[in-house]
Amino acid sequence: MAFFYFGKSRVFLPKLLGSFILVLAIIMFVVSSGYMFDSWDAMVKYPSCVSKIGTQTDQVAMLQYLDCKDSLYNITGLQLRPDQSRITSRQFVITLLSPVAELLFWAAAFVLGLFLYKTRIIRPDFAKHLEEPAAMHFRKKRKK
Repeated sequence: MAFFYFGKSRVFLPKLLGSFILVLAIIMFVVSSGYMFDSWDAMVKYPSCVSKIGTQTDQVAMLQYLDCKDSLYNITGLQLRPDQSRITSRQFVITLLSPVAELLFWAAAFVLGLFLYKTRIIRPDFAKHLEEPAAMHFRKKRKK
């Protein structure tokens, strides 16, 4: 069977594994949802960051533009071409696919952990002879 002993109690291994997967999936789901919302926020705010660049000197405007591009790259990993000042719709969608896919992966891991946690003991027919023999009970003989 899939039991092991922890101290003096028997623990069902798939249930233990399922609980670990559940906890990990919940934590990583929260982390990946935060990453997804950060990516969305950075890409939505990029056009307003670029539009704030005023009619200042060329060096100051270039530094502000590079700051906007660098913050977009650091948050989302999206690298714009040097002559590109706007995000295309294809870049927007492709950049968001990775965080959404990661979020869905951890949702699927949560469901897998839930399945493992809710499993019961299944005893196939061929495993009946593998069970531990019952302890034999000895009776003391009565003295006559």
